Amino acid sequence: MSRIEDVRDYWESHPLCAVAIPHALYTREYFDFYDGLREANESLEFSYRLHEYTAFSGKKVLDVGCGNGYVLSKFAKEGAETFGIDITPTAVDLSKRRFEYLGLTGSFAVANAEELPFEDDTFDCVCSMGVLHHTPNTEQAIEEIYRVLRPGGRLIVMFYHRNSVLYQFNFRRQALFGRKTMQQLVNEVDGIGNPKGAVYSRAELAHLLHRFDDLEMSVGLLQGRMLSLRVGRRVPNRLLRPFASRWGWFLYAKGFKSTARP
Repeated sequence: MSRIEDVRDYWESHPLCAVAIPHALYTREYFDFYDGLREANESLEFSYRLHEYTAFSGKKVLDVGCGNGYVLSKFAKEGAETFGIDITPTAVDLSKRRFEYLGLTGSFAVANAEELPFEDDTFDCVCSMGVLHHTPNTEQAIEEIYRVLRPGGRLIVMFYHRNSVLYQFNFRRQALFGRKTMQQLVNEVDGIGNPKGAVYSRAELAHLLHRFDDLEMSVGLLQGRMLSLRVGRRVPNRLLRPFASRWGWFLYAKGFKSTARP
């Protein structure tokens, strides 16, 4: 099992998407380039629909693993009282800088998703996008999110999808004919040396989130490169979009904390 210290060290050395961005961290150009990359995968329209930004005006929102503040800044723009935590100082500083550039107000702290520094029943919404499958004890992180959500509070999360083309076709083929295991390939989606990654089927994620009510799940993001490097270059992403809702790499889940005490 990976250690939280290893996860922290990796992400401190590999800030979110920094290797793919030809601009210095903390610059406006860095944030603009990142936003373009993100919105090529998840359009702004989709992001508003997924996160329900406008529904949380005047309410408290926590982003667990705030990265560089992209999602949280949208909540803040729509009037939410925003809080972000991340395991690395660099991510927290990046989020603060984004908010400064945009003239937004938010609270940020270096913290571990498995030990959230907040009182019970604090937040109206907790989101975490592509983060919780990287922490060593994902189950404990989910328990912490449940704890800090108010009864009736909204959960919005994204995990990597086990039943995706990338995992079931590409990674299986690479593991069969190569020298890396499936687990290594999952870890390396986020860079060589990443100590922890995980994939979930809908059933596995439903089990993980069993304490939440009215769970709804959806799948997205299918690109040519996920088929294979050779074949993928020849397949336009637009031709794959009709299949993304079944075979995509992102597994989204939304739910509510029960209003009845356990």
